[in-house]
Amino acid sequence: MSELYIANDQFEKAKENLEIAQKGFQNIYMDFWLARNYAVYAELYKKEGDQPKANENMTKAIEIMKEYGADGWVEKYEKELSELS
Repeated sequence: MSELYIANDQFEKAKENLEIAQKGFQNIYMDFWLARNYAVYAELYKKEGDQPKANENMTKAIEIMKEYGADGWVEKYEKELSELS
């Protein structure tokens, strides 16, 4: 997983911005970016120490990438998911 640089006091604002982006991606059917959004959520939750939420979001990212045959991204995210556990 790439390194996420964010101050601890900015987690809530980051989650709000990710939620806005996620809704936008869903509305315009930009599934690749929706999957990437879930991956960033996973990284954010990992940094916050919330393993279940990190795993949940990375799993969603993997499911979307699998649906569209993005095998390289699936492999990358599955590796990152195994590192979360």
